[in-house]
Amino acid sequence: MHSHYLALYNLLSNDLIVGSISFFSDICGACGVKIREKYLLRVDEQSWHLQCLRCCICDSSLEDHKTCYNKEGNFYCKLDYYRKFGAKCSKCFRVIQSNDWVRRASSQVYHLACFACDNCKRQLSTGEEFALQESDVLCKTHYVEQIEGGDHKDSELAQKAKAKRVRTTFTEEQIQVLQANFNLDSNPDGQDLERIAHITGLSKRVTQVWFQNSRARQKKQQLQQGASSDSMPSPKVATSGEIHQIARTAAISSHSQTDHSLHPTLPLPLVTTGMYGRRETNIH
Repeated sequence: MHSHYLALYNLLSNDLIVGSISFFSDICGACGVKIREKYLLRVDEQSWHLQCLRCCICDSSLEDHKTCYNKEGNFYCKLDYYRKFGAKCSKCFRVIQSNDWVRRASSQVYHLACFACDNCKRQLSTGEEFALQESDVLCKTHYVEQIEGGDHKDSELAQKAKAKRVRTTFTEEQIQVLQANFNLDSNPDGQDLERIAHITGLSKRVTQVWFQNSRARQKKQQLQQGASSDSMPSPKVATSGEIHQIARTAAISSHSQTDHSLHPTLPLPLVTTGMYGRRETNIH
């Protein structure tokens, strides 16, 4: 698959063209007719009438699009290309966008917020052990429960789980996003909290508590110093931009995962979670 800039050339203006216009093929790549109009489109060193270069699915003219995609000789607009060929989340089955944070598990890919234990519905954190059973994702506790079985052990584990306070673990990327937003507004409203929670993949409640704790720490530091000190530079936020050049396409970064056996008798290994960002890569 190749993605391309849609270049519009004026055949009657040498100011827009380096060299002679004979540099360009004057035969349309779609209809095969000689191009005599003032303007043409260029894709893959091939010339096209403005009305001839169209998406093979929705039939919209690609003249109106900034980019197009070519796969096996068929041209697609960006929307239809991702609908047909884009990676989909193994949990919600929605298309994974170029700026989405994702997690990989075996050959499957998940939205960050979708990667949660199917038993307790808790979102799994980076570095936490989990197991895959067919299409289900299980945290370590519920995986052990399913394997060992028994009402007594289930009850025992449930009591221990209730007695032990669940501590939220933040990834470096999540901390960067939270801190950057805190530097802009230390007390965001409900709508901003939902937006930040969506970006980080955390729940709104966890995001709200983080901001409350951060404000408390900031106030304590100010009281200790006796006056407000100059704020430290904001951490650089890792973001993935939208695809804005046709010669670039989004790809999920490749990282290895380490398997960790939980118990010699367990039939499935537990593996450690990792968070990966989608980034753009040049395709030639």
